[in-house]
Amino acid sequence: MSNSTSKPVTKNNSPLLKMKQLADATGVAKSTILLYVKKGLLPAPVKTSPNMAYYDPVCIEKIAFIKKVQSSHRLPLAAIKGLIREMDQGRDIAPLLELQSMLFGAAGEKMDKEHFSRAAGLSNSQVATLCRLELLSPLEKNKFDDQDLAVAKRLKECMDLGVAPVDLAFYPVFARQIVDSEIQLREKYTKNLGFRENAGLTLELTRLARGLRPYIIDRTLTKNLLEFKGLNKT
Repeated sequence: MSNSTSKPVTKNNSPLLKMKQLADATGVAKSTILLYVKKGLLPAPVKTSPNMAYYDPVCIEKIAFIKKVQSSHRLPLAAIKGLIREMDQGRDIAPLLELQSMLFGAAGEKMDKEHFSRAAGLSNSQVATLCRLELLSPLEKNKFDDQDLAVAKRLKECMDLGVAPVDLAFYPVFARQIVDSEIQLREKYTKNLGFRENAGLTLELTRLARGLRPYIIDRTLTKNLLEFKGLNKT
């Protein structure tokens, strides 16, 4: 991709870009571009010396895609990385994008730990405990969204009434069992499907799971409460 007398080029003989050229072409800061490379969303640059690196022009299109998906679907970088990987293999990502948007699109703006703790009325140590117990489960470390905040406020109300967080730790235990069973179900029905059919069925099974989980749990709770005999044992 390079020789001793000319700047490095791509396999198609297109000139590679310096960092400043890439930043100017995309309107994205150097630090953000380096983050994308570190996270695997962009190909690693060609380094001609410790202080000189050149980037493939394809990075311009990839960065434009990242910005578009982040603004329209609010997907985390890990999800966008999966989309780019499928695009690079020439696959139609429409059904996968729909699935990713359903999973991540309603999360809202991210808050750091300090902001989140203040908004939830919790101390940093309380937030750390809830995360350790997986009663709070942010999608990115120390980056919290509106769903995290809503649950944190509910947890605080119960903690203020004397409920110990450790006594709620059965929730993530059973959640993992349910999700493991859901993944096994998905694999059973999708293992022989092509990419598009696999993504489509996965989307429908995910929609079913999101409706079925709360329905069954809430109905089970309601039926138990209907048989409730009172606050005191008889």
